[in-house]
Amino acid sequence: MTVEDKSETSGPPGETEEEMKVRKRKERLEQNRISARESRKRKKTMIEELQRTVITLSKENKELNERNETLRRQLMEIGAKVGFHLYRTNQEFSSCLVMSCIQTLVT
Repeated sequence: MTVEDKSETSGPPGETEEEMKVRKRKERLEQNRISARESRKRKKTMIEELQRTVITLSKENKELNERNETLRRQLMEIGAKVGFHLYRTNQEFSSCLVMSCIQTLVT
């Protein structure tokens, strides 16, 4: 405890108990205001960071969904070509099996 802390705790000479209670209450309220201000600042910083994260993840999610859709289309096109080829070579069972597998992967 520093000299200043002691003087704040003990108060000025001749201070009554009631005056000391009032002074301590004012000091406590001021400390609470400072703590609340710092807490709001930390909260604001955290919310801003979360908002940036949401924007970044939303963009990434959109890109991944677009890539996923492209790959699904390509897979269906390949599956259709493979299925058609197998059908033309009288391997209907294999063709159906391939298309069934492709449909399962896509959905």
